[in-house]
Amino acid sequence: MQKHPYSRFKALIFLLVCAYALAFATACSSNKAKAREVILDSLKDLNVRELKVDSFYTDSKYPNLAYASATVIHNFAGPSGEPQREYLGYILRRDGEGWKIQKLTAYTEDEDKARVFLGGGK
Repeated sequence: MQKHPYSRFKALIFLLVCAYALAFATACSSNKAKAREVILDSLKDLNVRELKVDSFYTDSKYPNLAYASATVIHNFAGPSGEPQREYLGYILRRDGEGWKIQKLTAYTEDEDKARVFLGGGK
């Protein structure tokens, strides 16, 4: 029994879509990792225990900007005795293949709010 040429075409299209999705996911992950390094470097004097990038968002309207939110756990305790947590938002500017911090802003994990922050809103 011979396969129909159309099924081969569908399989090829499926493989191309999967490869594109994988490349896109890898690029986003790479940008998030680069943003994490820039944020961590800006906090190096604070002796941070842990840094987690909670969201990383880019928008085609602002191709050279990105929004990143991060949770920082410090090496000192708050009033409850637990390590102090801080929730920070950053506007990042593209710098070659990486990112630089342009300014601090409010924390959010919401993409719509991140888009507003990228546009200069509050």
